[in-house]
Amino acid sequence: MTKTSLSLLLIFLMTGCASQTQLAKIDPYEWTELTCSGFLTWNDCRQEARTICPHGFYTADYYENNHIQRRVVSVACKA
Repeated sequence: MTKTSLSLLLIFLMTGCASQTQLAKIDPYEWTELTCSGFLTWNDCRQEARTICPHGFYTADYYENNHIQRRVVSVACKA
């Protein structure tokens, strides 16, 4: 491969990499963190979410620690 061919190949590869863009993920939902500790259960968390979001909700970030009886979940209301 000649120097010219190698240079053109490198320019082509660099241009291909440089032209890719990564869009930021914008979350359209407002998330609320619910904590159900002690004797409260996941059902209690879901009931609280239903109270806050009567038209339904999304859940994320479940966390449970059985040693200290703590449950935390993030919820976002559906439109």
